[in-house]
Amino acid sequence: MNLIYVHGGVSGRRREEVPSLAGSRRAGLGAGGALDAVEASVRSLEDDPALNAGLGSVLNRRGQIELDAGLADGTAGRFAGVASVAVRHPISLARRVLENTPHVLLIGEAAHEVGGGLERLEGSTPEQHDRWARAEASGELALDRYGDSEHVDTVGAVVLDGAGHIAAGSSTGGVFGQMPGRVGDSPIFGAGIYASPKVAVVGTGVGELFLETLACFRAGALVEDGLDPQNACERVIVYLGGVRPLEAGLLALDGAGRVGAAFRGGSWAVEGPEGPLTPARLP
Repeated sequence: MNLIYVHGGVSGRRREEVPSLAGSRRAGLGAGGALDAVEASVRSLEDDPALNAGLGSVLNRRGQIELDAGLADGTAGRFAGVASVAVRHPISLARRVLENTPHVLLIGEAAHEVGGGLERLEGSTPEQHDRWARAEASGELALDRYGDSEHVDTVGAVVLDGAGHIAAGSSTGGVFGQMPGRVGDSPIFGAGIYASPKVAVVGTGVGELFLETLACFRAGALVEDGLDPQNACERVIVYLGGVRPLEAGLLALDGAGRVGAAFRGGSWAVEGPEGPLTPARLP
């Protein structure tokens, strides 16, 4: 049985009810192993139009979608990422890069060529296009608004399978109103995603903060050095808050099946075998 934890992205808003992710977690339960389970769970998250990944992704300053994703096989020590793509399931495109190329990161049309028959996306949901039109009309696409609380979210999953294999996956539509060509942390190993034979970590928040601090690697290294995942996540979230007071979340799972989840922000949906988790909310 696969041990699966999924998250739907940190929000700057305090919500009374966070979205249910039970279906996305269940999607990976019947998968053959950790890597299959991560892909299946993240694909389900990408299919949720209410989440900023795949089908429901936010739009950049030009009103276009540019999606990123990363997939890490901790047991095998392998990783692949894709950036600035426009497919419904970027996580599956990352797996194609992992398994069918000698490369670690592909972008744009070069990545699409590896995708073969993967469904392409021409845009996002009507709600996201309406949101962009309102923001353009009101001047809210100015770069000084970049990274505002309501613009931040990512999805991801960490999995430990019955054979002790561990994996992580992350997918995002980026940050609303970002400059075209911007790449976030999700497809960058050690920044928005990390996995080793001992631990898998995924992050959520403004990617620049995770890129500049290698936040997921920091949390993973603490677990590898003997700290439990919960304390590791909390320690790094506190550190990130000292660097820049932005919304951020970390979800970690170790080889013993111990999980940790901590965040700064308004709310964060995280779900595991026992249902919704209550991640530690730090000041």
